[in-house]
Amino acid sequence: MIRRHWIILFLLGAAALNHPLPVLGEDVSSLINQANAAYAKREDLSQVRIAMDIYERAATGADAPHAVECYWKASRSAWWIGQHADDRAAQQVYHQKGMDLAKKAIHLNPDCVEAHFWLGGNQGSFGEAKGVLKSLSMVKLIRHEMAEVIRLNDHYLSGGVYHVLGAVDYKVPGFVGGSKKRAKEELEKALAIGPKDPFNHYYLLEFCALTGDKARARAEMEILRTLNVPPEDEPELKMVQEKASRLIK
Repeated sequence: MIRRHWIILFLLGAAALNHPLPVLGEDVSSLINQANAAYAKREDLSQVRIAMDIYERAATGADAPHAVECYWKASRSAWWIGQHADDRAAQQVYHQKGMDLAKKAIHLNPDCVEAHFWLGGNQGSFGEAKGVLKSLSMVKLIRHEMAEVIRLNDHYLSGGVYHVLGAVDYKVPGFVGGSKKRAKEELEKALAIGPKDPFNHYYLLEFCALTGDKARARAEMEILRTLNVPPEDEPELKMVQEKASRLIK
């Protein structure tokens, strides 16, 4: 009876302090499965936040391989939330968190391609939220992470490394290393690796709109409208379709 009394007090105290309650009787694999299921519902941002929280909790009690998986998936979750945040300040908070989480994964496994990709992705999105000219110091960091992705597996996420590099090259001024010519080559390379990837089409559309190639931009818009993707990729497709529609308008 006394033991039960203390357990109840402990749980109530944890709730009062607004700390996540410990998950009793569950192993790391079970937690990862819970987080994966929540992330699959990512169009509901509350589910992504749940996923990110569970990934982090699981990582603290996991062995190195599972912890690496948890940290990079939590980083990916933070990126998604940051992309849908209402204001730039919130975007920066989540992308900073995404960077921190990815670095934890890299610390445990320097050859984790996923961690390098999401570190670079969060760095790029953080810089965009802060303002390109205010975050030029991050360009070198992003390029470093993308070089690691290429070293490990440049086909990860349908060649996403090349649309990241392309976006950096067409958004960054030439006097600090940007290049529209190189950007086009990188974006075309991404599309060659992943012709059905929504992001590869979106960033080429954005590049064409920026450089005045309206015909190609409209063609890419039409491809995005009719693109078929696996069910698990539909949230990403909807996201870039909405972004592309706003850009074309």
